[in-house]
Amino acid sequence: MRPLAAADPSRIGDYRLLGVLGSGGMGTVYLGRNSRGRTLAVKVVRPELSHDPSFRMRFQREVTAARRVAGPYTAPVLDADVNAERPWLATGYVAGLSLNEAVELYGPLPERSLHVLADGLARALITVHDAGIVHRDLKPSNVLLTSEGPKVIDFGIARAAEDSVLTTTGEVIGSPNFMCPEQVTGGATLGPAGDVFSLGGVLVYAATGHGPFGEGSVVAMLWRVVQEDPDLTGVPRSLLPIISACLDKEPARRPTPRQLLDQLANFGRTDTVGWLPRPVLEHISSRAVALLELEDSHDDNIEQPTQQWRPDDRQATAQQPVPVPAPKPRRARRAVGGFVAVVVLLALFAGVMVLTLTLMDRRNDPANDASTTSGTTAVDTTEPTTSSEATTTTPAAAALPDGYIGTWTGTANDGPVPFEIVVSLKEGTVGDEVATSSNTGGLTRTKCERIDTLIEVTSATDISLRSRLAPGTNSGCMDDGTVSTLQLLPDGSMRYSTTGVLGQITGTLRK
Repeated sequence: MRPLAAADPSRIGDYRLLGVLGSGGMGTVYLGRNSRGRTLAVKVVRPELSHDPSFRMRFQREVTAARRVAGPYTAPVLDADVNAERPWLATGYVAGLSLNEAVELYGPLPERSLHVLADGLARALITVHDAGIVHRDLKPSNVLLTSEGPKVIDFGIARAAEDSVLTTTGEVIGSPNFMCPEQVTGGATLGPAGDVFSLGGVLVYAATGHGPFGEGSVVAMLWRVVQEDPDLTGVPRSLLPIISACLDKEPARRPTPRQLLDQLANFGRTDTVGWLPRPVLEHISSRAVALLELEDSHDDNIEQPTQQWRPDDRQATAQQPVPVPAPKPRRARRAVGGFVAVVVLLALFAGVMVLTLTLMDRRNDPANDASTTSGTTAVDTTEPTTSSEATTTTPAAAALPDGYIGTWTGTANDGPVPFEIVVSLKEGTVGDEVATSSNTGGLTRTKCERIDTLIEVTSATDISLRSRLAPGTNSGCMDDGTVSTLQLLPDGSMRYSTTGVLGQITGTLRK
């Protein structure tokens, strides 16, 4: 991340900007914080796209669709303004390391890491596709590595820019080495199978350090994508059949993400405990520490913005800044920051900074559930049903499989700390509150009670829930917004996993 330059805004909408995370074909991405102390990634589109009315219409439709995506392997879209001078959207910030950074700095990932990466990417695509979206730009820089697994960002938004830029400048939106043949030729409708092709290319890069179609000019790489076989030299033998199937030139012959999960299940363990090499985890941890220090320095040295983009202040310029009052100090967040430092020193666990930062954000923002839209968002969620450009549909919500219904109890732990777990599930579909749950610490006997929303049904034996704290729950609980995964096992028990302060809390529950 680089500091803000003179040409960068200090504020976008309701978000104070802390630095520049990067830039790409769509625009510039900033690190921002809202008034409740939550950290977000704020993406502002390029000026030439801002002047295209048809782009704004497509951007609005794609953002509206993207807000329906909610799962443990994706970063949620939380806010947007398509009517601003420069349209923007804000997503949950993931304090991780992008796959391309990790490979460039530390080399290809080991085989076990590749299995977990493939599993997480397949689950992410299931979540995205179930929302009626095609990612269209799955590449290493859009895959973030965290101690809890990979997370996919920027799903579906590339579609809005693609139609405008391709017809006006001749540019290619996307990365040639990870584009599918039908995206290059335009000869077939780009659907979910295109994302599976890109997933195969991402796995080749993670395993070998290079893309499946080599290097060179854009034209040369696009020709290879369409005409030549991929270079799979260096890919572990266990993944060769899966990656080869993903990279089939014919979309209908590629596996679906759910079929990929079935094949990956043959490898056995795909949990995220210690899934990354130690140097990568240490880098992720140091990045989270640097973020905390950056936030504290901004709290202590708040300056008036020199430029800002707000939909209701179009006339504001660098010479006529709009005053923004300095926020009051947030003592609670500083206290949590001190707790983070203590945890790191005691646990010496590389990923805990990322996890604690995530929990801190969720605790400061009661509206963390991605299915709950912000009251200040400027996105109009009304979509025309007769538009010839409509690219998304709302599929029927998946129902909770019957095998889950009932009350489950058991024990789980995050290593040194045991917990008593109770989960009660009832009938419902994705988006419904289908469960109540609690965990009681074996050392402190603190009981945290939650109400859980069903956010993903991967299969009849694999679901994900997102929690909110139940009214009256102990104020020290940090479970708000955490995601739990529940897997039915052949012996009738259920594998339970959720996020704890020192890592994943995992265990086995029974009815």
